[in-house]
Amino acid sequence: MRAVLPALLLLSGAGVFWTQGAIDRRVGHFRSTEEVLYLPSGTVIKALSLGHHGLLADIYWMRAVQYYGGKRLKNEKRFDLLDPLIDIATTLDPQLIHAYRFGAVFLSEQSPVGADQPDKALALLKRGIARNPDNWQLYRDLGFVYYWYLQDYKTAAEAFLEGSKHPSSAAWMKTFAAELLAKGGSREAARFLWQQFYDTAENDQMKRNAMENLLRLRALDEMDLLREFIGKIEGRLGRQIESISELVRLGFLKQQPVDPKGFTYSYNPAIRTVELSPESTIRRF
Repeated sequence: MRAVLPALLLLSGAGVFWTQGAIDRRVGHFRSTEEVLYLPSGTVIKALSLGHHGLLADIYWMRAVQYYGGKRLKNEKRFDLLDPLIDIATTLDPQLIHAYRFGAVFLSEQSPVGADQPDKALALLKRGIARNPDNWQLYRDLGFVYYWYLQDYKTAAEAFLEGSKHPSSAAWMKTFAAELLAKGGSREAARFLWQQFYDTAENDQMKRNAMENLLRLRALDEMDLLREFIGKIEGRLGRQIESISELVRLGFLKQQPVDPKGFTYSYNPAIRTVELSPESTIRRF
């Protein structure tokens, strides 16, 4: 029996390899270009998969991740193949939860970080919910896309509230739904949500993404305070301040204030606003 098992595993692996090779040869003339996309649907791939649905789903999900990562490394802004590859993976394996969740992030993120297609992210998550109605995290992600990328606070609250009905859901889901209906897109609500994503991140990439947005919110708070401070100094002096360095020179500040990543803030006297330095790596939208 011990000798039979490795042989069976080897044959199974060879079967998957042969099946994938057959699919690649069969759909070779569908290869995409950046101008036109001809990729067969997940249904077509599933029909050709000869029962190796689960393993092929993993292969196509890895292709989606590699495709996304390759575009990011090249700083390219088009992600034509991303949604079709994710669709193939989730059609082959409708319970591939991480493909719905991470795929929605890849699709939602604004260019050049992601595909800037929140509508496709919503469609993906809704398919995931229909196929996996007991997974509350998909409701959380659905609410997040409505909230962060579309500023549709009412629909976002409804998604969070629906997800909160699941016995295993996070306790904050219901509370945040009420908070969202009361305060809409306030910075306070955004900070709370990003902190939840940071605390529950399932991998380093998601954790870094949440931290980037938390740092951005912190920078916005600091710029507001600095702008208010400049307004008070201008009122005391009876004239307009031309730069933050002038405040240092006059002794109102000990040194140039910096953003959470260490880049100095700048002041635009023409529109009387504090801004991030052009060199700052704080995420902008």
